[in-house]
Amino acid sequence: MNVLLLATEADDPPNPILPEWNDMFWGALCFGILYLLFKLVLLPPIQRGRAQRERRLRALRDAAERASSEAGSVVGDYEAQLVDSRAEAAQIIDAVRAEVETERAEMVGAAETEIAAKREAAAAALASAREAAFGDLRPVVTDLAVGAASRVMGRDIDAGAAASAVSQYIDSNAAG
Repeated sequence: MNVLLLATEADDPPNPILPEWNDMFWGALCFGILYLLFKLVLLPPIQRGRAQRERRLRALRDAAERASSEAGSVVGDYEAQLVDSRAEAAQIIDAVRAEVETERAEMVGAAETEIAAKREAAAAALASAREAAFGDLRPVVTDLAVGAASRVMGRDIDAGAAASAVSQYIDSNAAG
């Protein structure tokens, strides 16, 4: 049987798919050397680089979060200052309005006082002019009244007595 097996093996050509034992040994040895080379020499720097990159990204993320929270607090401070500024501006505007209103009231009061004084002066001037007019017209009116009464009655009337009556009539009608 041995001979038969050897004869069969010798007659068969080698199988191209099945590797030889020595090829398998050298392949396994090269694979092991390459595995150790990658594992011990090439992979650690890659892992260190990746770890450093992750630390940098984490630090950048933390810095971004801190900056965002600081920006939020700065925005909050800005908005608070803006509210305070608006309130202060409203107070200033109200104070100026009150001051302007006070000044306007003072000016209106002064103008009304001046107008009242001018009215009184005009009334006094009018009364003075009226008195002057009545004073100038009194003798003329007395002469006319005495002349008209003398003609109506057909006799001479005493000018002195008639002058007091005419003056009394003019004074009573001038006051009204």
